[in-house]
Amino acid sequence: PTLEQVQSSVKDVKVDMDGDLVKAYVIFDFHGKDMSLELDGHLASEGGYMKFQPVAGKLGSLPLPQSTLNAAVDKLMSSPENREKLKLPDDVSDIQIANGQAVVSYK
Repeated sequence: PTLEQVQSSVKDVKVDMDGDLVKAYVIFDFHGKDMSLELDGHLASEGGYMKFQPVAGKLGSLPLPQSTLNAAVDKLMSSPENREKLKLPDDVSDIQIANGQAVVSYK
């Protein structure tokens, strides 16, 4: 499937912050069936861009191996379509999650 087809199949996204983690829960249509994807990770910045470092994930009830999570997130973050969407504003030097809140540091 193309990127547009995959994007259009997303039905619901919920994001929560817990401690120093971002927890994302996505429901999407996969060949006519609803599937869920859960991702937990750390949010940071690197070289003026947001960076997501996954620590756990599940597709439905199936836990995803760390190597699979890392590869998928690296591919997603480095794609030209997403690269500019992840660029931080010029006056922001860092972003992270602490105590369940987003903490933004300015230059």
